[in-house]
Amino acid sequence: MARELSCRAQALEEPGAEPREMPDAGMFAAADQITVAVHDLALVLSDEGQVDEAVRLVEESQQRAGV
Repeated sequence: MARELSCRAQALEEPGAEPREMPDAGMFAAADQITVAVHDLALVLSDEGQVDEAVRLVEESQQRAGV
C-alpha cells in the first residue's frame, strides 16, 4: 500500500516522471512508510475527487489486509 500511495503522490507532483522506488526497510518500518506516503499524497491532492480516490484505495487496502 505504501508503494502505491507513494507512486500516486509522485505522479501528481511530477507528471510523466519515473516514480522513485520506496525502499523496503522491513516489516517494522511499514507503518512509518505508509505514514510518510499518505502525508506526501495529502500535500499534493488538489480536489475532492482526488481525495475520494485516495480514500477508496486505502479502504481497498484495508480489506485486502483484513484490517
